[in-house]
Amino acid sequence: MSATRVLSSIVLVPILFVVVWLMPSGYFAALAIIAAAIGQYELYAMAQARGIKPLTILGIALGALMVLNVYRPVLFHRGDLSFWITLCVLAVIVARLFSRRPMEGALEDIAVTAFGIFYVALLFAFQVAIHAGPAGKKWLVFLYLVIWASDTGAYYVGTAFGKHRLYEKISPKKSIEGLAGGTLASIVVALLCRVWLVPVLGWMEALVLGAVLALAGTVGDLAESLIKRSAGVKDSGTLIPGHGGILDRMDSMLFAAPVLFYYLRMR
Repeated sequence: MSATRVLSSIVLVPILFVVVWLMPSGYFAALAIIAAAIGQYELYAMAQARGIKPLTILGIALGALMVLNVYRPVLFHRGDLSFWITLCVLAVIVARLFSRRPMEGALEDIAVTAFGIFYVALLFAFQVAIHAGPAGKKWLVFLYLVIWASDTGAYYVGTAFGKHRLYEKISPKKSIEGLAGGTLASIVVALLCRVWLVPVLGWMEALVLGAVLALAGTVGDLAESLIKRSAGVKDSGTLIPGHGGILDRMDSMLFAAPVLFYYLRMR
């Protein structure tokens, strides 16, 4: 792990703690909207590298509205995502239909624009939903700690003992040993959080939840690697020194946050 990456983490962790724990939920929602917008821009830029021309401004605007609606309903209750999904699909298609662009490439433009809204903005919105829910700050810190433990454990165990590739064609450096180490680290942190942060969790519940979130985060990481490989880029952006872009830093969270959100809804 490079010194730049470690230094960035040391700076970002306390900042993120202040944002999540000390700021009112409205400020957190606003920062989530900004982060989602940056993530969408990174995704659209990767698509442009492959000759696709997404409707960047429209996609980011619709994504911002989707995240905002989760925090404070703009038109409909935040639980009714069907309206926003329908609006986004129709708006993107109509905008491309009446644009001055040539007919060629319309399918790709529409697909990538809509994908950016749902993959980035919609999945980002689950962090806002968790934060706004009962004991939301504690649960979101729990999520971040478990995912960070997974990433750290996977890196160090994989570096030291990794011999068997996990999914070589997508991410050549990831190993089965790293996955095991990351999952174990997540379980340990989840059990510690059960003591100090979310005592409502049972011991077995914390163990299973830690493992499931680690696996969800790993799939999220692999999914972003698939997108980057398809676009022919190493990182989604250069915003965070040593880490890449917003998507590089939040890829695991995009998949883990919905898992935790629906777990809390069913609990």
